[in-house]
Amino acid sequence: MDGMEDRLASLEAALKDSLRSSLELLPWHTFSASAVSRHLAKEVIECSRKDQEGRSYAPDQYTLSIHPRETGELQRSPPEVQKQLASDLRKVLKEFGFLVAKEPHITLATDPTLSMGEIRVIAWHSSDPLEFTEEQKTPLVETAEQPPLNAFLVVEGKRHFPLDKETISIGRLPSNDLILNDPHVSRRHAQLKSSENGFIINDLKSTAGTFVNRRRVKKHRLRPGDVISIAKVELIYGEDPGGPPEVTPPYAPPFKPPSDRHKVTPLDLKTIPQEDTKALNNLE
Repeated sequence: MDGMEDRLASLEAALKDSLRSSLELLPWHTFSASAVSRHLAKEVIECSRKDQEGRSYAPDQYTLSIHPRETGELQRSPPEVQKQLASDLRKVLKEFGFLVAKEPHITLATDPTLSMGEIRVIAWHSSDPLEFTEEQKTPLVETAEQPPLNAFLVVEGKRHFPLDKETISIGRLPSNDLILNDPHVSRRHAQLKSSENGFIINDLKSTAGTFVNRRRVKKHRLRPGDVISIAKVELIYGEDPGGPPEVTPPYAPPFKPPSDRHKVTPLDLKTIPQEDTKALNNLE
């Protein structure tokens, strides 16, 4: 136990030194280097997986959450800060002998269930690192294959939506499988279709477009960790034999919204006032 505690303390200290300069770029001080490094180190140690050769794979997906009021009037987190944080984390993980199946991705988010001044860090693997192999470039072939086992989307930062059908429709109409109640989302916006190599996302000639990792796409094969942007809604694609992280509650359609205290929102999203949602169905 002492050896594990020493390793945790060493990892925490290394993360604190590495992340301090990146965290200072944020215009608020809740993300202190000490607090973030402590939570990150704990998640890395607890969520890492070892292969048959004893090599440790660290998680590659991380969400850092604070209470919405802690951000002041900030509506968008600088994307370069998240990239720098991920880069700093990658360097420390490498120094400590950790491997990652994919490049780390860090999302900064707000969570009204947290107390003022409280920080929550959640880490998970976007794919099974023990089965990780070099990805081969293959053509986009759509076949009537069964969906990848335990594929899912993380909706708006936290809530998961299982991809357990061959075809998943995404849009604003209630008839869609995944309903996104945002005025900029088309009635039938995009479609996910299983193929021999995973899910492929197709844009259905939407008005706002469909973006994957900030690039507009018409058709794109998804890989674990890809960030899909539909209007102002972010969806993270994942495949994990163990399923989505246990801490993420199932996705609930927006026309039957949960209470605000259960809502978790990435910093670059804006919530829609409840009184304005009645007009959404009249758009398009």
